[in-house]
Amino acid sequence: MNQKQSDPDETLAPTLSTGEGKSDIKEVCRQPDATEQASGQSVRRFEHLVHAAKAFIFTVILKDGQPTCTIRYPGVLEVTGYAEEEYAAQPLLWLNMIHPEDRDVVLGQIAQLLRAETPLPIKHRFMHKDGSIRWARNTSVPVFDSEGRMVAYDGLVVDISEAEFADVKQEREIADLTAALAMVKRLQNLLPICCSCKKIRDDKGYWQEIEAYMAGHYPAITFTHGLCQDCAKKLYGLI
Repeated sequence: MNQKQSDPDETLAPTLSTGEGKSDIKEVCRQPDATEQASGQSVRRFEHLVHAAKAFIFTVILKDGQPTCTIRYPGVLEVTGYAEEEYAAQPLLWLNMIHPEDRDVVLGQIAQLLRAETPLPIKHRFMHKDGSIRWARNTSVPVFDSEGRMVAYDGLVVDISEAEFADVKQEREIADLTAALAMVKRLQNLLPICCSCKKIRDDKGYWQEIEAYMAGHYPAITFTHGLCQDCAKKLYGLI
């Protein structure tokens, strides 16, 4: 990242990486062995589904209530553009990718999880490796052992950029149409009138005497005629 970012609380660092992070308990961080996984066919189907959904899943391992490392699953490269090795080499890469205006939302979600709470899903922006801004929906839930102790939390990150940018485009188009409509209404309230003869130009571009124009557009109005003092003096020399 080109911008210099402030470091978060060090206790959160492992939770912000989708790489392996750093841990003294490699046994806790190891990938589940064959006896703990579903069949190979089911795993492949699962990976295909996550890839199709433009998503990835991660698990943050806790020890004594503190994060120790993050296990990443297939899909992270497709969603973020960064390979597993890059996350492993830069534990804070995921945090640095998050849009500065959205970091408090992400850190707030993590804080809730570390309190063994289940937060609502959040939406936030992040910077893809290709430099583009993407939108993600992040859903995370705590994981408890048989004794009710929180031992990890699982997260699902889905790229929702297409839908979010479509909504933004629609909102922009609605705003433009609303502004155009307001302009039309303002123009409708303008009445073009000749500064010399005082004829009024109608919607078809024809110039009409004011009486004819008003009778055609406002038939309820009835005109009566007289002379103002200025015209009476000009025409007849009357005071």
